[in-house]
Amino acid sequence: MTGPDDLGRGPASIDPPTPCGSGAVEEAEAIWRALAALGVRDVVLAPGSRSAPFVYALQDATVAAALRPHVRVDERAAAFTALGISRANPASPGVVVTTSGTATAHLHAAVLEAHHAGVPLIVLTADRPAELRDTGANQATRQAGLYGDAVRYAFDLPAPAAGGAAAVELRTAVNAVARAFAAATGEDPGPVHLNVCLRDPLTPVAASLDAAPAGGPIVLTRRPAQPAPEPVEIRVTGRTVVVAGDGAGPAARAFAEEHRLPLFAEPSSDARGGDALIGGYPELLREVMTAGAGALRPDRAVVFGHPTLSRPVVTGLLGAPDVDVVVVHPGPRWPDAARRAGLVVPAAAGVATPAAAQGQRAFLAAWRAAASAAPGPASWQARAAVTAWDACGPDDVLVLGSSSVVRDLEQHAGAARATVVANRGLAGIDGLVSTATGVALARAGRPGRVRALIGDLTAVHDLTGLVIGPDEPAVGLDVVVLDDGGGRIFSGLEHRAAPPAVLRRFFTTPHGVDLVAAGRALGVPAAAVTPGGLAAALAAPATGRRLLVVREGSAG
Repeated sequence: MTGPDDLGRGPASIDPPTPCGSGAVEEAEAIWRALAALGVRDVVLAPGSRSAPFVYALQDATVAAALRPHVRVDERAAAFTALGISRANPASPGVVVTTSGTATAHLHAAVLEAHHAGVPLIVLTADRPAELRDTGANQATRQAGLYGDAVRYAFDLPAPAAGGAAAVELRTAVNAVARAFAAATGEDPGPVHLNVCLRDPLTPVAASLDAAPAGGPIVLTRRPAQPAPEPVEIRVTGRTVVVAGDGAGPAARAFAEEHRLPLFAEPSSDARGGDALIGGYPELLREVMTAGAGALRPDRAVVFGHPTLSRPVVTGLLGAPDVDVVVVHPGPRWPDAARRAGLVVPAAAGVATPAAAQGQRAFLAAWRAAASAAPGPASWQARAAVTAWDACGPDDVLVLGSSSVVRDLEQHAGAARATVVANRGLAGIDGLVSTATGVALARAGRPGRVRALIGDLTAVHDLTGLVIGPDEPAVGLDVVVLDDGGGRIFSGLEHRAAPPAVLRRFFTTPHGVDLVAAGRALGVPAAAVTPGGLAAALAAPATGRRLLVVREGSAG
């Protein structure tokens, strides 16, 4: 790689790959060099033959010094591991690589989560060359455009020449990488897809001793980050509240505290804390919005992030015809599930009259007084969830499951001390163990512990996320499973009115899996603990991975 450019943003070009007699391997090496120069550090690969050139290209000394490869046997686990890497460091997004055919379909769930959550993710799918498409060739399907409009950028990269990649082919590949990286990490972040056609030979071939690289240094296009948007002034009334959804960030808390506004902050908002935070707000808000006019009823809601958890928030508050909704969102995909936002701004600065400011102080005091009377957690699952929440410190990361666990914490948890991550883009139970593993890989060497807090169905759904081969880097991760024998969330939805046998078989879906035995069989130290013993188990020193299965009244 050449030296830094005049703006100090890193290399302005990369060196061409070393000739090896395989255009596929040479192009893969150029792609790796470009990604490394742009800031990528961790890549996740699933085994396959058509994608083999990416494996051989990793052996190049320049590439090997810059990238940390991780291997997973399950493509879905690989994709969510890469997603977790991106969540831990969006500026250095995770990359997932698969072979052609059905392998590419297994990435779709992670692509959709990244799309709806606005998380960068770089997807590289190896493909047959164009001459083998629509011929019945083995493992050849239509991969170009596979993820539709869920990706920010997609490019179908033609296969390079068999015996060596031409200079124009390498420039095309590197330019596509630069465009993909810019789209993934830009002002509207999300997944991108490069479908990389590769022609035999897929392995290095003895090249001529006097073979020269194709062309000179390859220009690496960069797109600087866009400046932060200027705040727009919005009026604060005497009954304004702040809603901090997933990924809202500290700005939501700062806005609420500056103007003394009640703060309804989801666990993964990165805004849950401070004296404006209203504990137990979901049930309290349900009562307020159902009762009609009252001293606690808001007339304006300022929304940060992506609210997804509470019907009292999403439909009760934000869907109320007498509540003005202002959404603060920097990109073009602002959240507004009730379609009632009257104003969308990229950043907000509040303004209030003296009378409104005085009213807000009284309004916040009234909300805090009402919240102080909210009951504590009644179920053992909720108590265990709060125990795990409280056990996490400022250096830790807590990855939350998408169903009952995160709702227990929304209702009962206090201020967040740890960094909290949740896949709330589509709120599926897919890949949570793998996502947490990716977070832990990206944070390797940093202080603190990564913990996943999930339900038993979520754990069963991603058991392959526990499969990490003996040659892979060790991962420091606690997987805490609240095992109550099925999907508890359905008992809190309208389906609870279904006949008991229907509710149990088709919704709760008990699985009968001994998760402790399953974890041990997959190579993870595992133990059953009681809710009362969870705090001590989490406080015990640990290295590597461990699985703690919390069951009511059982341990072992």
